[in-house]
Amino acid sequence: MSSLPMPRHGAKRRAVVVGLVSASLWATGNIRSVEAPDAHDAVRANALLDGLQGHWNMEGTVMGEPVRYRAEGARVLQGGFLRLHMIDANSPPQYEAAVYIGYDVKAKEYIAHWLDGFGAAGARVVGSGSRAGDRIAIHYPYSSGTFRNMFTWRPVRRDWTLLIESQQRDGTWSTFASYTLRREDQAR
Repeated sequence: MSSLPMPRHGAKRRAVVVGLVSASLWATGNIRSVEAPDAHDAVRANALLDGLQGHWNMEGTVMGEPVRYRAEGARVLQGGFLRLHMIDANSPPQYEAAVYIGYDVKAKEYIAHWLDGFGAAGARVVGSGSRAGDRIAIHYPYSSGTFRNMFTWRPVRRDWTLLIESQQRDGTWSTFASYTLRREDQAR
């Protein structure tokens, strides 16, 4: 025989009480699914990011000078991030970067890491931002000043723009770089 004590109240009675309490809390709205709102936010946030998947031609300017890159957007790290890999179209390439962007459901914000050929010093800063319509704005608080990346989907043109701005000491923003991303198979 088992030496464990027998409960004073039957298991069925406890199950009924727990069930009734749970049902009444659910009905009054005091318990609700934690996953439903977060799952909806994540789907919405990631749907815009997923639009960056694929192969892109990237043209624009950096500090007023014309540039051309090839870019590829892909989901990586079990889908947790979208990686946008950019490389100068010149041979040999003069610049290469990989931007990792993910959505933090609990904080309700985008998190980004910009890694490039300038090395680890610039990788110390993690960007964060939010979405407004078809635009994701990510701020990188570097010690030398904040940079802002604005990825904007333009549905009529079926392309993206990426505007990179630096914040001046007086709080105003100036353009550091500006790009248009068009699918490789898309005519101009």
